[in-house]
Amino acid sequence: RIGASVEFDWGSVNCLWGLKKLGVDQAIMINYNPETVSTDYDVSDKLYFEELSGERVLDIVELEKADGIVVSVGGQIAQNLAAKFSKYSEFFRKVNLNILGTHGSRIDMAEDRSKFSNLLDQLEIKQPQWSMLTNKEEALKFAKDVGYPVLVRPSYVLSGAAMRVSYDEKTLRDTLDLAAAVSQEYPVVITKFFTGAREIEADGVCDGDKVFIGAIVEHIENAGVHSGDATMSIPPQTVSYSVIETIEKNTREIAKALKIRGPFNV
Repeated sequence: RIGASVEFDWGSVNCLWGLKKLGVDQAIMINYNPETVSTDYDVSDKLYFEELSGERVLDIVELEKADGIVVSVGGQIAQNLAAKFSKYSEFFRKVNLNILGTHGSRIDMAEDRSKFSNLLDQLEIKQPQWSMLTNKEEALKFAKDVGYPVLVRPSYVLSGAAMRVSYDEKTLRDTLDLAAAVSQEYPVVITKFFTGAREIEADGVCDGDKVFIGAIVEHIENAGVHSGDATMSIPPQTVSYSVIETIEKNTREIAKALKIRGPFNV
């Protein structure tokens, strides 16, 4: 996406280099942002300066007779496409094509807030009280029952768009209007938000079975500041060893349950 998420450009370029090191004959990039390194003429073997839509990507795949598609380094648009590609399963079989990495249905399970929260319940991983939003009245009732503040989280967003903490009924109503405008076709989850909570992330990679956790990241600010705006410390400075052990255990369970193949963040 133009003007945002330069880290995915870095990831895409490194993915291209990695494919070439593995001996891939032709690594093709699809990107319509002229300001990125990944659209430089000498980075990929072939560049398609086209929109990232399902129809356009599959047209290119069929034309090039591609063996597979990598979506894990493409940012939110690529992730959304992977989840939608399940509709094209017959086409994938016809052209003998695979998504190289995590399966689209598993990406959907991670991106869909309600499905992911259900997964945590199945794994018996503790989480704040939550409910899938179906209408404003139910959301307002949930907030009243659990107490403010609450966190409203649209699905399928990496940049924190429309994710807001609401401290009273008025701000919750405003947030629900924004969330619906940004994510009309995807579920929105409302969660009890704990003021003063610590925010900690785990970055890792998984091959579907084995999990390697590269870093535990401690946010200096309390929870509520998006990671793109936060100050962070690697390794964590004030987190106890027992908490780090719990984070690593939960991270491994989540990665294995989702059958992740590639990089991930929790």
